[in-house]
Amino acid sequence: MSESVARRFSRASESYERGAGLHRHVAARLMEMLPDPMMIGAGRILELGCGTGVLTTLLRKRFPAAFVCAVDIAEGMVRNIQGTNAADDRLHCVVADARTFATLQPFDLVVSSSALHWATPIESAMVNIVRALKPGGRFMAALMVKDTLRELHALRRTIVPDKIPRGRLPPAGEVLDALSAAGLTTESRTEETVRARYRSADDFLRTIHAQGLTGGAVSQAERPLSRSDLVNLVKAYDLAYPELKGGVYASFEVLYLDSWRPFPEDGVSP
Repeated sequence: MSESVARRFSRASESYERGAGLHRHVAARLMEMLPDPMMIGAGRILELGCGTGVLTTLLRKRFPAAFVCAVDIAEGMVRNIQGTNAADDRLHCVVADARTFATLQPFDLVVSSSALHWATPIESAMVNIVRALKPGGRFMAALMVKDTLRELHALRRTIVPDKIPRGRLPPAGEVLDALSAAGLTTESRTEETVRARYRSADDFLRTIHAQGLTGGAVSQAERPLSRSDLVNLVKAYDLAYPELKGGVYASFEVLYLDSWRPFPEDGVSP
């Protein structure tokens, strides 16, 4: 996660909740995977990429006795959570990068929802997650992977083939390789295609822009899209990807991970 990512999401902090149904869906499904509260008790939970607090709120309800450290690279996002949770002395919010955040006291559980796909290289984030975990601790996450917004990218290749984005989201296999190389053991993995509906292609593009998703190498080419490029893209999207109940759809490919840090002496599951 670079400084440009931090600025982009800080600017989007006030408008991020617009169209945030996708993030609420992913966070709710991730919550279903998390361990029983009795297993965590008054332990320590680290949330990486807390955003506006969709998952943070669920964590505080699910694990009321636990201490939760919510980290985000965007100061605006962290400021929003601090403002709405000022009276919660079991919640600590920090402006930091998932790749470099450091702690003297390791965590029982590290979680992340719809955020770590922005951490590049993903290997750096995984190595740092191992540092933050106790031996036997769990790392559970949901992140967007390759083929997210496949419809939009397919049209861009057709309409503006000379303005293809410089970067890409990581494939699921790349994420799993990084997790394993860092020393984490995968307990389970699941992929889900989430189909989100928008009122129109214009509404879709405005919504993802309001959420800070149209910046960075994943969305931007060497030369920016012109106004006429965007007009043509909107017209083509409305025609190519209509929803049966009206509007248009966009696909998001989500990878859910359940993993743990082995004990160094025997390397077996706790």
